[in-house]
Amino acid sequence: MSLFRLVEWVSHTIPHTSAILNASFFQDREQLVVGGEDGQIIILDPGFRDDSNHVLATYLTKYPILQMASDKFLAQMENILAVLSPTKLTYFKVTVEKEEDKHATIEEIFSHSFSTSAWNMCIIPIEDSTPQILVQSIDCKLSLYQGDQCVFSLVPLRALQPGPIGYCQTTQTLFVANNGFLAAIKFSLMSSGSQKKINYDWSFNLGDTAIHMEVTEGLKPTTIILCRRHVSAFNSSGSVVWQIRLEAVGMSMVLYRSLLINNTQFNRLIIATSDDTLLIFQDNKLVWNCSALMSPVALLVCSYNKIYENTITMMASNGKIVVGYLGTEPSLYKVPEEKVIVNYTDRIDQFKELELKIKESDAAGGLIKRKEGIQMKLSIGEIGKRTIEPNAAPNAPYCNVVVEFSELHNVSKLHINIQSEMASPSNQIVLNVGNSLTVLKSIELPFKVLFEEAQIDRNAKYKVTFDTNVGVLALNQLFSEYESDNPQAIGFCLHGTDKTVSIFAANKSNRYRIQSEHVSLLQIASAELVKRIASSAGSIEIGGTIPFGYMHELLEEINQVSGNEKDHLTENKDFQLEAKKKEDSKTIDCRTKEVRAIVSLSLNSCKTGNMGNLPALDALFDKSYRELLDSMDSYNVTNSKIETEKTSLNSLFQLAADISKLSKVETMLNGHFWANTKQSLRDRLCWACRTERGNEMKMIEKLCEHSPKELPKIKEEEEEAD
Repeated sequence: MSLFRLVEWVSHTIPHTSAILNASFFQDREQLVVGGEDGQIIILDPGFRDDSNHVLATYLTKYPILQMASDKFLAQMENILAVLSPTKLTYFKVTVEKEEDKHATIEEIFSHSFSTSAWNMCIIPIEDSTPQILVQSIDCKLSLYQGDQCVFSLVPLRALQPGPIGYCQTTQTLFVANNGFLAAIKFSLMSSGSQKKINYDWSFNLGDTAIHMEVTEGLKPTTIILCRRHVSAFNSSGSVVWQIRLEAVGMSMVLYRSLLINNTQFNRLIIATSDDTLLIFQDNKLVWNCSALMSPVALLVCSYNKIYENTITMMASNGKIVVGYLGTEPSLYKVPEEKVIVNYTDRIDQFKELELKIKESDAAGGLIKRKEGIQMKLSIGEIGKRTIEPNAAPNAPYCNVVVEFSELHNVSKLHINIQSEMASPSNQIVLNVGNSLTVLKSIELPFKVLFEEAQIDRNAKYKVTFDTNVGVLALNQLFSEYESDNPQAIGFCLHGTDKTVSIFAANKSNRYRIQSEHVSLLQIASAELVKRIASSAGSIEIGGTIPFGYMHELLEEINQVSGNEKDHLTENKDFQLEAKKKEDSKTIDCRTKEVRAIVSLSLNSCKTGNMGNLPALDALFDKSYRELLDSMDSYNVTNSKIETEKTSLNSLFQLAADISKLSKVETMLNGHFWANTKQSLRDRLCWACRTERGNEMKMIEKLCEHSPKELPKIKEEEEEAD
């Protein structure tokens, strides 16, 4: 429900109210006519503020009132009120002797009687003649009346359930919305008064019950239909111009033109819904909405006096009538007459007093907020040549990580958890305190602690290349902590393993190349190389190629098992690693149940003394147990392969993030993109890309904001001699 509400100006509660009408009987302003189910007609003048009653005239008929209309229905007579009841169409004359008079009289002139109960009516304007009234009966038959004459009667339509009707003078077309269909009829076909059912020019299935109809004139006449769940607009040929879907049930609608807005290009309408809301539309564009505090079954836009123009009149099913408007009282828009003079001398003195209070509060510590929780700072300490740890690699160096704590208020015990990753050289220290406070810090270990110098390998499978806008720097100077004399090539080996990575520098092309047989080492070496180049040369531009090909290769390895395993599993189907893992899990469950069943059967045989089948059970148990162990081994191998390939792929993601950052492109991909999650890679990529289209590689390229065609094509050149 909207936070804005309709401002109530005038309200009346008249029991058994069934219809309302705005008509102008005197003083060139509108009055409100109220009709009731008890046959009572009341004319109110809300624009006259001297009397809170606002009643000009009342008249009691003998029939319930369905609908009312006001126009010059009779020649030489003004202020004619036509009232439709189930059995009669009655014409009344409204007379006001003096414009200053507060009372009026209602006088019946004549009436037309019906043999079948009426349902509704509409006005048919006629050029150079008095308007006609078209009445629809409850059995969908039409009768036309002009003054005291009946032009034709009981012309049947092709419908069983009556609905709203309307007439367009521009196209001389009658619109009927019976049986949930909107149909158009040329009005000239009805002038003959034939009793045969009339054929429609066109019809449209509304798919809902029509409640109200409004027809606009002009160069582009439009028929607007309010249904219970939607509002539809049609042109003269029956095509849908626009449509509005309602969240609540539509109750009533009114089409209006503002006196302040002369633009007739758009249709302006107000729709009331069952959730006590008024929706103001400009065609199908919602302009405003507000709470009506009631569910109106009838709406009008009236101008009762010169001050309150275009006010909204609403009628509820309980007989409450409210006249209101949107916004505030018009008097509030007046410019105040009194001028406020600002004394700047007094204001300066006030500011000085406030500044003095702020300084005093700062001196007393009033605005100084103590940092809550424990503060921790990490730094790299002294680097040693050889560690004495028994589980470490021989001759591996070490370094001290200095941890500094602050804000230790009443803390008696600390728990420190250290987590490190080879693919991303960092230590993560988690500090847990008794009051559940946690501090997370990470720090990169020195490159010397991770790698030792080794032989270079020019034939390594994986490589990544970086371009610079200046000449290459000597590698033995960039990595001065190592004892290398070659300025164009250097090799490293991870401590305690045989995993190596090599870095090459080409003077001709101003290019660096990193090669390794292990794809996870590319990111570590490239990050260290770029950091050292940036620190050695001030303003330098570095760019590289994102290794999408390696990512594609790893994805294929994750999605498919090797050829030997594939032949072992099936001859015609490529099993994915995840599918194979699930298959092994199912096999483990089956073999576990089988082993338990054999054990249970053996125990029952021992209890009953039937020992003859024990050798067979023993052989069956041995076979099932071996198959169970084989399935568990296969499951562990497959799971290990998945984790290894996943780690390598995360390393490539971090490498792609580093290269994208060099091009000033921020991406969601990083080394932890697919870590610590139970989602599949595709689900993770779909979440990041906000789409499910394309394969994994297309999504990865989209996250890097590159396409393969836009990537720089680096042509490898022969390296210079060492």
